[in-house]
Amino acid sequence: MKKILFSAVAGLALFSGVANAGEYMPYVGFDYVNSTLNVKGGLPDNYDIGNFNAGLKFVDMGSVEVFAERSLREKKNFGGITTRGRLYGYGADVLVNAYNLSEGAILGSVGYGRISTKLKYNGHSERESGNTLRLGLGGELNPTPEWGFRAMYRYSLSDSDAFKNAKEFTIGARYYFY
Repeated sequence: MKKILFSAVAGLALFSGVANAGEYMPYVGFDYVNSTLNVKGGLPDNYDIGNFNAGLKFVDMGSVEVFAERSLREKKNFGGITTRGRLYGYGADVLVNAYNLSEGAILGSVGYGRISTKLKYNGHSERESGNTLRLGLGGELNPTPEWGFRAMYRYSLSDSDAFKNAKEFTIGARYYFY
């Protein structure tokens, strides 16, 4: 995990060293995320998640983004037992403009997340947390300089006991400050 954090810091330092004044802009955004987890036992495996994010975009290069997310409570029946689960987390991604278009870009991403699950069943409650390596591919359209609309697919690998990997599809909007 130290290698992942070191890579993220090195990427941030690289972007910061290359960017000159006027070539970067901060932004905030919101994403809808549909996440399907590879879970054990009776945990719910499909979550609808709200994701708030903020970042710094380096023009024509990419961006560095932090996020916080929380899911709706999901319910699943397994062997006559009803389980209720919730997913929440935080982390950071480094996005690279793989191909720039006139009003958008094709994006690649790598990031780190700390994802936690909360499960309730038969009066019991369990919590599990894990570190995740997030890899993604997607695109962003910018109809105006201030607004961006992004769609991404991410595959996450986790060291959690509750789930080993996840597939996510995100769609959302960004507002850029000049």
